[in-house]
Amino acid sequence: MTSLQVSPDSLHESDLAPEEIEDSLAQVEVDVSARAADPDGTVERVVFVFEPSSNPRGTLSGTLPSANNATRYGGRLGLSLPLVDEVYTVRVFAVDDDSLSGNQVTGQFRFVPTDTSGAGEGENALRMQVHRRPDDS
Repeated sequence: MTSLQVSPDSLHESDLAPEEIEDSLAQVEVDVSARAADPDGTVERVVFVFEPSSNPRGTLSGTLPSANNATRYGGRLGLSLPLVDEVYTVRVFAVDDDSLSGNQVTGQFRFVPTDTSGAGEGENALRMQVHRRPDDS
């Protein structure tokens, strides 16, 4: 895994249109992409994990589709994020045809609310619109 790109890497609530705020959640889109190759086999899938620093159990995960060529994987993630100041760690790794995971690359995304008084804090409201949600086990 190489060349992780997270765009944008931060977003302020004031950058959003009013219709992008719904029930104390910001509806944001984040592009995530990386390069993956398996020198002795085939990359079966490329997995991403989107993890809030204040609640590591509140992660989102899914797979990134192949983008334009055989080694670039990526996509636009539609996320519903709580209106709290939060740094998210973005981890991406490949799984090959032998079910072995390769090295991971990490990046960050930060959401900054207009009101930083902590409104909405304590809610585990991180949701994803496009990809499947992980089991809450």
